[in-house]
Amino acid sequence: MDSTEVELRLEARPAHLSTVRAVAGALARSTPELAVDLVIAVDEACTALITRARRHAELACRFVLDGDSVRFRAQVPSAAVTVPDHRSLYWRVVRSVTDTVATWVDGDGLLHVELRCRA
Repeated sequence: MDSTEVELRLEARPAHLSTVRAVAGALARSTPELAVDLVIAVDEACTALITRARRHAELACRFVLDGDSVRFRAQVPSAAVTVPDHRSLYWRVVRSVTDTVATWVDGDGLLHVELRCRA
């Protein structure tokens, strides 16, 4: 089974969300249901990261397409010491369109989101 990896590094700004959404849609285009769910999840995850990013921070995103699933991981330097609230609309939306989702803050002050969508 072949896998495809794509990595993006962009300034953490709302204007760059369309680029990340376009990559998500292109990677999953062979499965329309997967593409829709992935684009929604990636948009919500990146929006949550961007709103918590330090000024002029870099948003690093990695997509791994493997068969009928896509794993997405993104991180951004953040002053936030907590992850987005699991009772928030963000969390409910992402949880409803993904198979797995996790968020954490590491010791270097990076806020991470990792999720997986399957067809």
